[in-house]
Amino acid sequence: MGLDPHVLPGRYAAARRASARQAAASSPRETNSIKTFMLAALWAAMLMLPLGCKRYTDMVEAPDESARQTPSSGQFMDAGGNVLDGDSVGAQTSSAAYVLIGEGHPMACDHLAQARVLALMAESCAPPVVGLEMVSLDKQPVLDLFNKGLLGVDDLEDALKWSQTWGYPFEVYRPIFETARKYDLPLFALNVPRDVARKAGKNGLKDLTMEERLGLPAKILPVPAEQEEFLRQVFEAHPGGVPKDAKAAWKSFLTVQALWDTTMARRAVEARVAMRRPVAIIAGSGHVENGWGIASRLAVFDPQGQRLLIMPLRSGQAPDKAEADLFYFCPEIKRPRLGISLEVKDETITVMAVEAGSRAEAAGLKAGDVLSAAGGTPLKKLSDLHEATLRALKDGSVTLTVRRGEAVLDIPVALPGATPAP
Repeated sequence: MGLDPHVLPGRYAAARRASARQAAASSPRETNSIKTFMLAALWAAMLMLPLGCKRYTDMVEAPDESARQTPSSGQFMDAGGNVLDGDSVGAQTSSAAYVLIGEGHPMACDHLAQARVLALMAESCAPPVVGLEMVSLDKQPVLDLFNKGLLGVDDLEDALKWSQTWGYPFEVYRPIFETARKYDLPLFALNVPRDVARKAGKNGLKDLTMEERLGLPAKILPVPAEQEEFLRQVFEAHPGGVPKDAKAAWKSFLTVQALWDTTMARRAVEARVAMRRPVAIIAGSGHVENGWGIASRLAVFDPQGQRLLIMPLRSGQAPDKAEADLFYFCPEIKRPRLGISLEVKDETITVMAVEAGSRAEAAGLKAGDVLSAAGGTPLKKLSDLHEATLRALKDGSVTLTVRRGEAVLDIPVALPGATPAP
């Protein structure tokens, strides 16, 4: 079976900088009441913004060089590193047909910034359809119920089977759904069901059933040549190492990546045509940066539709102008990494790969192990493991209860301290 890019360590932007330090198993979900209150307070303040519809008719001039400031968390910048206010961001987003807003999946700050963009678009008389990478096509009926007001935000996590199909904590995405509810923004599923993507990655579209092909494009647009070098770094950084049939695995990897980006672009165009609104696309940074992923397919499907790319910036350094048109500053937070790739299916968490030299390898975890508890807390979804790991930081280790064949083992795994990234 080919490698699943969903479990690759790190974002494509990190691979582009020859780094695989950001693990998909990390989570920004807050675990104490003070941090939760702070996040809620920040989001509540955002929702208190005026509802009036703003119109922008003048060109927005770039700030003078002397006006540049060191950005604060959540602040927007242009490609030259100039700090932008909400009016400037609203002016630029209001003229685009497609606004692609990249993210680090577990980063709570990223999702607050994305929600802020949605609010600014709504207030600038360009209320968008919101396209979601994290929701697959088969879950569109659930989103339709939400769009009609028949489901609330609190109902979505269970209705979408969020922990099984996405895995990153629902709470960090809550601001996006709250904003959609507040401004009556329709939600649109963009992604391919994971099982369908894996099947297509192995054998192509030809072996998919008619039911599995529903909603998929007739043809997969290939990965742009200039992107392959960076995807190769991501592929080779997989914690399980290079597979035995590396050629087949690489082909599968590229096929799945192309299928995701092609399908999400096609769905975004369908959303724009059906709703006659601009489309805000919420997706991982690897699908947005440099215009390689979704944007390059949008250029084929809707060449007249103007595209605006917005990416997170992790350091105070000047943005890479090739990456995006606008940026928002959300500093990276380093959190404990165990060094394992996991799959969640039917509330069962299975270790798919163990990274060489990792804490998990040192503790004795093996591919195929089933994680049933962490620190005595039963595990049914990835967020359970994230929370248990963070709670155990003060002890310096977390004990994982593992089912290995017929045996049940308690395996302590050492933890580092969680410190802000430099």
